[in-house]
Amino acid sequence: MKTRTSYSLPPAGPAWGGSLMGTSLVATLLVISGLDPLAWVVACIGVAILVTLVVGFIIYRTPRFHQDMMAPWAMTFIGIMSLGTAWTNLTDNLTFILVGFWVGAPACLAVYANQLRGFQGEPNFAWGLALVGPIMAANTAGTTHVKGGGDIYWILGVCCLVASIGAAYPLFARVYVAAWRRKVDLSGPNAATAWIPLGVVGQTVSAVDLLFGKDAELIVGTVLLIIAIPMIAFAMWHFYPAVAHWVRYSPAWWASTFPTGTISVGSHHLAEVWNLEWLTIIATALPALLVFHWLLCVTRCTFWVVRER
Repeated sequence: MKTRTSYSLPPAGPAWGGSLMGTSLVATLLVISGLDPLAWVVACIGVAILVTLVVGFIIYRTPRFHQDMMAPWAMTFIGIMSLGTAWTNLTDNLTFILVGFWVGAPACLAVYANQLRGFQGEPNFAWGLALVGPIMAANTAGTTHVKGGGDIYWILGVCCLVASIGAAYPLFARVYVAAWRRKVDLSGPNAATAWIPLGVVGQTVSAVDLLFGKDAELIVGTVLLIIAIPMIAFAMWHFYPAVAHWVRYSPAWWASTFPTGTISVGSHHLAEVWNLEWLTIIATALPALLVFHWLLCVTRCTFWVVRER
């Protein structure tokens, strides 16, 4: 008689912050695509996820705010800013993005500073999550400035952008070198973490556009999206075979969502600058990749609940 595979997962809390990040960005991209009715549904799901994470942490008090656990905390605070942005895009009410920024940005900077004190264990792409937080803060500040916030948000956005670029890019370069030497564990659900470096690339393109305008984005965005091509190929090479083998479910699956979305947003901004039809087609298709990854994660979660729990 065949028995079910049983394994435990982290309890509700920051460990699942990736689901909040990905879901919130899906809502934003649905707004950009003009699918507001669906965006409302997904944004409400995002709120439900946030409430679940907060209540879960109150109950289980895990993970602790220790240096070796900065990645889940970074995902949660990035998710809060992403959710605030999604609701502001939906409602044109600046309050949501302001709350998201003033809750998420200081927390992301605290996580960033704590992580820079050192990195635990073997090189892995999750190391960079804590260093990506400030660039999400830069995007949130830039969006706030564009939507009528004061110049202080432009200044804060530039500072956060510089902080993230100065730390995240060298860190990810180091991990890619380690991966080339086969010293990075990308087995099982960890395969999804190969998407993580694309998050900082997509966020940089968007932040440069918001903070410095189209001319700067034309140069920086073009270079970064060219660099992103082999990064995307690398992530696909590891992630899709893992999906085909239906590897064990874990929070790592959600690492495939938010970075895909940031590349989608970055490509969308760059397509508008270049005004090229073929790039517009690609930029339009990329959100579908994010939705596909999001649905994969939801399906895998459902399968775990029904068959494996």
